[in-house]
This record gives sequence, structure tokens and C-alpha cells, in this order.
Amino acid sequence: MQALYLLALLPVAKTTGDRNSYGFRPGRSTTDAIVQCHVLLGRSFSAQWVFEADIRGCFDHIDHQWLIDNVPMDKGVLRKWLKAGS
Repeated sequence: MQALYLLALLPVAKTTGDRNSYGFRPGRSTTDAIVQCHVLLGRSFSAQWVFEADIRGCFDHIDHQWLIDNVPMDKGVLRKWLKAGS
């Protein structure tokens, strides 16, 4: 069931997601992210500082209600999947 939802949601995520998001995205690599950083930070008017953060535990604190409100899928199934992970 999860594989079927993945197949259905991948095109939605590809068209509505952040075009400069590289983590856990099919067909994206760390090399793509490095190239994008080089392009954006190599300009004369680029930001002078880069913020680096440790996101360990980030996925443990994702707001489930935000996901339910914003992920375009069957809300009952999504609730069950989110509850199964806790």
C-alpha cells in the first residue's frame, strides 16, 4: 500500500516541492546540492554567511497535524501511518 501511495505522490512532490531540495529525493545527489551551492554562493551579490545546522532528531519532531493538513492523500491512511511510527 505504501508503495502505491509513493508512486502516486512522487509526481506531486516533484511539481510542488522545493526545487532546491536534495535530501531523500529520487534522482538527486550530494553532487547536485554542491553544484547548486556553488552556483548560488559564487555570485558577487551572494550571502556572505552560510548557516550550518545539525538536524539530528528533526524527523522525530515533525508536526503530524501539518502533514495531515498539507499532504494530498487519504487522511485516514496517513493518520494510521503516522501513529504506527510512534
